[in-house]
Amino acid sequence: MIVQEEESIMKAHLAKIGIIAAVALLVPALLQADVYLKQKQHTDAYEVMGQNQPAEDLVTEIWIAKDKMASNSEKQGFIIRLDKNVSYIIDHEKKTYIEMPADMSQMAAGMDDEDAAGMQKMMAGMLKMEVSITPTGEKKKIGAWQCKKYIQKIESFMGPMQAEIWASDELKIDNSMYARYASAMFARMPGMQSVVENMMKEMKKIEGVPVLTEASNNVMGQTIRSTTQLLEAEEGKAPAGVFDLPAGYKRTNM
Repeated sequence: MIVQEEESIMKAHLAKIGIIAAVALLVPALLQADVYLKQKQHTDAYEVMGQNQPAEDLVTEIWIAKDKMASNSEKQGFIIRLDKNVSYIIDHEKKTYIEMPADMSQMAAGMDDEDAAGMQKMMAGMLKMEVSITPTGEKKKIGAWQCKKYIQKIESFMGPMQAEIWASDELKIDNSMYARYASAMFARMPGMQSVVENMMKEMKKIEGVPVLTEASNNVMGQTIRSTTQLLEAEEGKAPAGVFDLPAGYKRTNM
């Protein structure tokens, strides 16, 4: 069925949005500049359904503007264009991309009744998310920034996740772009409107921007550990074309 074939793509799409939103809802909207972030991400080796996944290290660059976002590593990319109601999952190694509506409620458009009902049921389960944040009072310096420690717990369709977040209020960037982006994305997702208010309430407990996040995620009985560290953060004008598809890449279907 179409729904079964699209589930893995949906999970990838929503997982990326969830990661971004976890950072995005931390601070109130204040300014209007573009924001650039550079992160180092490490994932430990793990096994799921008999498939061994080696440890992976990636450097990801993120640009966020008023109504668009682009995230790129050497292997993959992710673009959301709220101004065009479209999003792209990009495979840089294969030079291909998948196109989907930014408004997730349109995923079922064009399906027959059975597939559309299945899609909506799947999305309803996938979009359930409970987030809690607990300040610990611990402090330490990470890189150039003084940070405070928080414990984040998330219950979602991907399984439980717990993370230690070290955040700093010393970064002088327009992190409101994250808040605007995340709010707009979640508002477009069926069933997420009731979740956003609680998420924002919890995320506001964190003062500043995450500098180091150490996460443990349970997926199908396996524990996956990952670390994300902020390397650079600054305001500036996003480069021309950074929110566009790379030239020569071919579209593939779900």
